[in-house]
Amino acid sequence: MTVRQSEEELEARLAAERLGAPFLVYRDGADRQRIVPLEPGRRAVTIGRRDEADVSLPWDPECSRLHAELQLRAGEWTVSDDGLSQNGTWVNELRLVGRRRLADGDILRIGRTLFTFSQPGVIGIGPTLVPGELSATPRFSEQQQRILRALCRPLFGDGEGLTPTSDEEIALSTGIAVETVTIELDHLTRALGLEDMPHPERRAELALLALRSGLVEADEGG
Repeated sequence: MTVRQSEEELEARLAAERLGAPFLVYRDGADRQRIVPLEPGRRAVTIGRRDEADVSLPWDPECSRLHAELQLRAGEWTVSDDGLSQNGTWVNELRLVGRRRLADGDILRIGRTLFTFSQPGVIGIGPTLVPGELSATPRFSEQQQRILRALCRPLFGDGEGLTPTSDEEIALSTGIAVETVTIELDHLTRALGLEDMPHPERRAELALLALRSGLVEADEGG
């Protein structure tokens, strides 16, 4: 189900971004948005069902009492559960093994609860690319590649002039939640240096750039 942010929630998130520090966003048991600032000087954040956890999820039956821990290491936030959880911790729908460095826009699934890690001003999935400078290909996750292929599918015929796939259609064809599709496409747009374009043009340019650069091959669309 698509999560619609209220104006108040959107303003709260924008205010957190303006502060410039990393933060987590999730929805609690009453479906209210919660923001957890990761302020300078904070070294670790525990997540679990226990009241003693820094982020407590008592309503989530699939969350372990002590489920996962975020740690600041060498100036970068990382996540691990070190076998603490029964159901595992997932980052961008890939099960976490060991410790992983977090990048802006990463989605953590802990039990049934989704967290978005935000690091304002930082693009975490690779260098910003512009047309003509595509030799340094960013490291896209498997999920991001699936979303890109689905976005580009209408262009595999004659290329120019076709409308890329909508977020809802991508979600339907890939089985990825539509809110995750929207976040990932925004992340990809910024990684490819297209964030200043108007939204309709930005979406089409993202699809065309992915094809022209070889990030998506035409024969992958079947």
